[in-house]
Amino acid sequence: MQWFKYALALLSLVGLWFIGLGLSTFIPLPASLLGLLVLLLGLVWLKRIPHALLTVSQFVLGHMLVLFVPATMGILLYGETLADNLLWLVLSIVISTLISLGITAWVCQRLWHAKSVNSPAFNDNE
Repeated sequence: MQWFKYALALLSLVGLWFIGLGLSTFIPLPASLLGLLVLLLGLVWLKRIPHALLTVSQFVLGHMLVLFVPATMGILLYGETLADNLLWLVLSIVISTLISLGITAWVCQRLWHAKSVNSPAFNDNE
């Protein structure tokens, strides 16, 4: 009967992906991300992680390398096209990384400043 719990947990993960796929027609986000958000909401509502779901999730994450095979095959099949556009690819990766690091640093700095202003240790009113 234990295998049934694991099968049900795996089916629930796949089902959540399908729910995300359905939601992606209304919300412009990837189906996998929407499915993960639905899973997160469900786990927050449940206030615990079922053991079977935890076990299946760890197994899937442990074998995630298999999921990158299509991306690797795409690189092999379109290697010439990628080589022709290598400069633009590298530039876009570097620029987007710098932008995301800058925005992350700015948000962290604002949060840190807001925390230090609201902290009683930094209040001079007393």
